Amino acid sequence: MSAPAGEINPEKPPEYNPAEYAPPQQGYPPQQGYPPQQGYPPQQGYPPQQGYPAPQQGYPAQQPGYPPQAVYNQQQGAAVITTVPQSTVIVRTTGVQPNDYLTLAIIVTICCCLPLGIVGIVKAMDVRNRWAAGDVAGAEQASQSAKRWSLAGLITGILLEVSGVVIIIIYYVVIVASFSSYTYYG
Repeated sequence: MSAPAGEINPEKPPEYNPAEYAPPQQGYPPQQGYPPQQGYPPQQGYPPQQGYPAPQQGYPAQQPGYPPQAVYNQQQGAAVITTVPQSTVIVRTTGVQPNDYLTLAIIVTICCCLPLGIVGIVKAMDVRNRWAAGDVAGAEQASQSAKRWSLAGLITGILLEVSGVVIIIIYYVVIVASFSSYTYYG
């Protein structure tokens, strides 16, 4: 059974003509005046050239632990890629980042106790770094440590301020009392 002209015969597909599907030739137009080159096959549209090193005779062997490399077949001009299925595990924590107490540490550093506040800031930044690295347990520990150092700085600062005020009050009371015990008859 033969198909009428213009229709495809289901029993016999049309012949494949590679010239119909070839991509258009790209590149620069051929240049004249370059000498041929040793070790390289002449390029279509380009004269061969001299003076370049000999081509490499292959690539080093595949290193373990890396994905397979593409293999280029020079005779056929085709790239053959062999792949091995690899599994990639991505762990994402969907929890909430623990409180880093950075604001408290900054306020303690400015207002109360500079040394303990600086330690609180360092620990607060450690919370963020550990969380970004995926270390949830370490971030929780650093959060508690930042809280402890910041509160210790706050309590120390408050105690120093209160004791300073008490000392100043006692000092003025003693001075005023010492002046009032003397009577001046002029």
